[in-house]
Amino acid sequence: MKKLIPLIMLIALSTVAIAQVRLSTYYNYPLLSGATYMDSVLNGLKSIRGCWFDSDLDNDGKSEILVTNYNDLGHVHVFEVVGNDSIELVWTSPKVASGGGSSTPRYVITGDLDNDGKKEIIFQSNNNGIFIFEWDGVPGSNNFGTLPSQVINSTTLPQMTGISGNTEYMEIGDPDRDNQNELLVFYNSNPNSNDKFYIISAIGDWSTNDPGFSGFQAEYSKSRIDLATWDMNLGTPYSMHIANFDGQGNPELLFQAWNYKAVTPLRVPAANTYVEADTTTGKQSLRLSNADDVALFGGGTFDIDRDGREEVYLPNYHSTGSNFIGTIHVIHYPPGSSTSRIDTNNVFVLRFVEAGVLDPGLVTFGFGYGDIDKDGKPNIYTSSTYGITGCNLLTAEFQGGDKTNPANWTFEKLYPGDPTIYTQRVIRDSLGLIDTVFTIDNSFPSKIFGRYTDIDKDGFEDIILPYQALVDSVIHKRIQWNASQGQWVTVDSVRAPNPKRWGLRVVEGTKKTGVEVKDLTIITPDDYQLYQNYPNPFNPSTKISFYLPIEKKISLKIYNQLGQLVKTLIDNQLYDKGNHSIIWDGRNDAGKLVTSGIYIAQLQFGNFSKEIKMMLVK
Repeated sequence: MKKLIPLIMLIALSTVAIAQVRLSTYYNYPLLSGATYMDSVLNGLKSIRGCWFDSDLDNDGKSEILVTNYNDLGHVHVFEVVGNDSIELVWTSPKVASGGGSSTPRYVITGDLDNDGKKEIIFQSNNNGIFIFEWDGVPGSNNFGTLPSQVINSTTLPQMTGISGNTEYMEIGDPDRDNQNELLVFYNSNPNSNDKFYIISAIGDWSTNDPGFSGFQAEYSKSRIDLATWDMNLGTPYSMHIANFDGQGNPELLFQAWNYKAVTPLRVPAANTYVEADTTTGKQSLRLSNADDVALFGGGTFDIDRDGREEVYLPNYHSTGSNFIGTIHVIHYPPGSSTSRIDTNNVFVLRFVEAGVLDPGLVTFGFGYGDIDKDGKPNIYTSSTYGITGCNLLTAEFQGGDKTNPANWTFEKLYPGDPTIYTQRVIRDSLGLIDTVFTIDNSFPSKIFGRYTDIDKDGFEDIILPYQALVDSVIHKRIQWNASQGQWVTVDSVRAPNPKRWGLRVVEGTKKTGVEVKDLTIITPDDYQLYQNYPNPFNPSTKISFYLPIEKKISLKIYNQLGQLVKTLIDNQLYDKGNHSIIWDGRNDAGKLVTSGIYIAQLQFGNFSKEIKMMLVK
């Protein structure tokens, strides 16, 4: 059932102490300049909908963080981890031709759908379908092309209809064990017949910027209308998860719909074969909630007790009247139970509000797992809004024994959020009695990423928090009490930049030494400098200077006005961080003096470059 349910956000001024984590602090995206922002890349990250982590996309030994960006018709950015506390922008997807931006792309993943050994970046964008950008295969290139390698839409996959809708979650894997990966994706679209679950595989393969002769097939495609007999109450498809529920043979799939958080299992007995739950049992689907709840950003799969039988964890975005506020539903199959059906024996609930670590009325959003405190006991992670005492990142740690027994779990607040981020500061003057009232910003991390993740490979676990809805400016207001009018009157009001306008944070586990904070530096092309040559005009030689924010392989080349290469001064050589200069003697690669005219010096660094114009006068 499609509907918009407002988040319940509570205002507070207090926080609590936390242990065993340190925080990689925010970057501040650039300040306002008139009506526009100085940097469209960083400004677009002020409200990240989704993020993803890959331990090494381009075989150079470095990890990458991928984030979505609604700005400028919608992009995906790839940041490579270049140090313990630094990440660098290394690739940006092109903006879509039309219909992008607004609220897409919402989610991005990496995988190898065409099974050629080269990873791809995969995301969905409104009317355009699902984009696939494939790595070019050159180690360290971070090159995924300037055009989609392939697009999944109604042209390349006739069963796909209603691509103007959105998807909040995707998975890629090989559930039918045919040595060919499949993409599991749902669409929330219009009309109801276009609300579909899809399992998609590739035909042939593609390369960077080139689809070749590839295509797609739908191994499974069902709409909410088709699945009405499941008693899923015509709910909107909202997530699909691969999980080996019984620990035997091929894994199963779990479908979730937004209508009382209904779920149903599918068995995968053979290649391209997906068997729906048994209609004869009367237990084809199960309503997890008494209200119209949903795992808004999907959930995830994990084997918490390492018994070989995986569980699916579904956070809860609740509706009015729900009995499951601040919870995670856990789908599991005890030994001997049949995966061809589902009932209440297949679910237990983790309750964060009752455990005292989540404020009453707040939802749970994201999902992750790991062992952030290194005590050998696995953790489940989820996220929420700030709330009364702060609830941005929570954990439930399994202590062993029967996982369905609440007594075998402990709950903790890993990171409450920052209580000093305000949307408004009001100074009140009541007959000379002055006080200040702050309104807390209730922003939240949505699609968190933490799966025993170590982004900087320093031995400490990391959880990536993409933030939504942080304000970029704060209202500062002075008001006075007017006794004759019986009301507060505004004396003055100004809007100033939010000094903590971040979009991305990283929580890192440490030994039990309390909370530490470190800066996370984000490097963009703006941090590279190519200075104007000196002298200019020149004859016959000139000095070209540049600055590198990190150690980097670079090229420095001279071109004429026709774009023809004249001289290669630096050819993909490694240079240290800092300032450098080089002399061009006015000769071309053949050693001959060039003629008078305008020349372009281009500094190339990864997938980006900077240019200056120079004039040679004889």
